[in-house]
Amino acid sequence: MDDNKTVKEFIQTELVRDRSRGDLKVTDNLIETGIIDSLGIQKLLIYLETTFSIRIADDELIPDNFQTIEAISAFLGDKKKKRR
Repeated sequence: MDDNKTVKEFIQTELVRDRSRGDLKVTDNLIETGIIDSLGIQKLLIYLETTFSIRIADDELIPDNFQTIEAISAFLGDKKKKRR
């Protein structure tokens, strides 16, 4: 499963409160739409670190890295490249 699908599945099953919202797009702004709040960010960070065996530094905790599923996947891709 690619990163977009993995992250999307987690967000839809664990963080989306309004199940009537419909299908989540990889370009939907998760922060502005309220899909992810401060608690959701914490859950997401733990999930990403555990699932992808990465460490997210404090200076990487910027909205640009977590606004969309697409942005999260790009962030993960960068972390994986640096790990190699």
